[in-house]
Amino acid sequence: MKVLILEDIIEHQVRLETTLNKISKETNIPISYKTTGKVREFMEYVEHDEVNQLYFLDIDINGIERKGFEVAQFIRHRNPYAIIVFITSRSEFATLTYKYKVSALDFIDKETSDQVFKNRVADCVLYTKTTLLENQSVVDYFDYSYKGNDLCIPYHDILYIETTGTSHKLRIVGKNFAKEFYGTMTDIQEKDKETQRFYLAHKSFLVNIGNVREIDRKKMEVVFYEDHRCPISRLKTKKLRELMAKNQKK
Repeated sequence: MKVLILEDIIEHQVRLETTLNKISKETNIPISYKTTGKVREFMEYVEHDEVNQLYFLDIDINGIERKGFEVAQFIRHRNPYAIIVFITSRSEFATLTYKYKVSALDFIDKETSDQVFKNRVADCVLYTKTTLLENQSVVDYFDYSYKGNDLCIPYHDILYIETTGTSHKLRIVGKNFAKEFYGTMTDIQEKDKETQRFYLAHKSFLVNIGNVREIDRKKMEVVFYEDHRCPISRLKTKKLRELMAKNQKK
């Protein structure tokens, strides 16, 4: 489970990280997290790093009141399935989630006892596990592992995968992010045989068939949503059209 934390007070950062570590150990749920108190850095993680499933946010950040709500809107725009939780001493702002349209799962009061705090955080972790990680009807993940390096990203966010010029290192390009990871095109194709989500449109590019909008035959490019593009070999266009048509009938 991928967790991202926005909290500008070290004491509260440590408390939440310690709590997550305990929950992970007790429930046997692997949890990896990143923590920052800087809004810009947090938003860069959201935009360019691997898609996270669970987000813990403070509301007032670095003296800016309600900044957490704006950050939550930023998250929701890029990850509609995100589970957002506010950990704050400003619980009176709970009703404002409707105004900001961020659909927060919970508001956890910072002043609560350690046991109650842990129970509430654990509830959020378990909810995320059952709702997102185990419920493929909600979101389906590209879950890829290569020599101990794991990647877990919703298919609907992936546009294409490309080689980087470095051996065994690829780049996955999504709607709002790009991330390098370890693997090979051959290995991904082998593991994709059953689901057939990807197609090798070019020797250096695997495209996500479900996100292809059209093929620009003049420029010999695959066109995705928001006009993202990647090259396609001329001999590959017919097969990709067939796969696109088959995918639309599902």
